[in-house]
Amino acid sequence: MAVAASVNLSRLPRSESWTGKTQRTPKTDQSIDVGMNLKDMHSRTVAIQAQLHMLEQAVANPKQCRWALWMLGVLGNRGVDPVHTAKIIEASLDDPDVSVRTSAVQGLAFLATDETIPMLLDRFRNDPSPLVQEPAACAMAESGMYTHQQRMAAAASKVGWLDDSLLTQQQRTWTVQALRDISGQSFGTDSVAWRHWYDSTR
Repeated sequence: MAVAASVNLSRLPRSESWTGKTQRTPKTDQSIDVGMNLKDMHSRTVAIQAQLHMLEQAVANPKQCRWALWMLGVLGNRGVDPVHTAKIIEASLDDPDVSVRTSAVQGLAFLATDETIPMLLDRFRNDPSPLVQEPAACAMAESGMYTHQQRMAAAASKVGWLDDSLLTQQQRTWTVQALRDISGQSFGTDSVAWRHWYDSTR
């Protein structure tokens, strides 16, 4: 069904029941936009949840997937069901399409919950593509919506990786750059100096 622009959102059932029964059209977009700006708090909540479910469906659409993953992260960062949002995005981290994995990493960077930090560290460390590794490293350093405290939590792993022989040279370079951005220090690849710095901040 398509939700008409004139619908009274406050009288609609919970938006979870729409999953699989709705489709994104100009009318649904207009209806959701209207609902997000209504004075009634319940109507705004329903409209936002409707947007979340529309995005969840869009993730399965190759033409909309990248945009949807980015928007899911933004909505989750604003408090719209961040736990469920993280799970939706996480499911795309192993997609065979590198552009989808990259978008999933960017979505997590905007979501920026504590639970997403291990996901990004894993993508940086284990994703086979540098196109995914680089934004994962940047998200933990200076881009995205993570707090300094969260970036410091990621730094613990990065310091430990400096002596990891399995890291590629490019990954090692990104690791050093990330640590420099987080700390404001410049110790190059000196893992001992980085370890002393990290220990001094605890």
